[in-house]
Amino acid sequence: MLESEAIQAALLAAAGEVQGLMNHLGLAARSAPTAKLVFETDFQASFRRALQFGRVETVSVGLALTGHGVLAQPCDVVVAGKGRTPQLAVELTWHPRGEDHAGFATRAMWDVLKMTVARSKGTVEQAAVVIAAPSRFWRWLPQFADDHPGYDLLGSSSDTPTSSKTEFLAGPTWNFLFEEGMDRELPERLWTCLMASADVRSPWADTEVRLLEVKGLGSGAAVRAG
Repeated sequence: MLESEAIQAALLAAAGEVQGLMNHLGLAARSAPTAKLVFETDFQASFRRALQFGRVETVSVGLALTGHGVLAQPCDVVVAGKGRTPQLAVELTWHPRGEDHAGFATRAMWDVLKMTVARSKGTVEQAAVVIAAPSRFWRWLPQFADDHPGYDLLGSSSDTPTSSKTEFLAGPTWNFLFEEGMDRELPERLWTCLMASADVRSPWADTEVRLLEVKGLGSGAAVRAG
């Protein structure tokens, strides 16, 4: 397993590189599609480089953890292990700078569930998600989570990790997850904890990047029939 300090340092290094890119490409960042395409991709590359620094094991992008199910879909960053099991897998989601916060939060939950599946199936030793969103999203999230079970997993803090029973996934809001191939068997509870955060700011963009460790608690059970 990787030391938490090494993962935190990699996040800070990647955020610093993206900050430098934003300083140089300010005019390009005014376009929302360009900002998402450029900065999400460059953050991924920077994060991979930072994790690779001083490490013998290969750090890859776009690598699948298994050959079937949701884990056959490539993970954004994967750190190989000394054996067959990778040390770390990370999914990255970048807010498109629109106002559809609920839609973005729901898509981010896909990453949380995918990484929970990875941990619960033993296909990776550690799993995490990186969520990059403007300050207005992080201000909006707590009140929204109060009325919508499960979303509080995205707003976890380092002092108070968050856990939630997977029974909330039985509601119709989450139909699309399972229609798109999410595993129907999940641990009894989902758990997240904030590992690190960093700001990427400029006159035209305001992004807070949060790194959440993800795992499942309890035995697995089907949350959906079929």
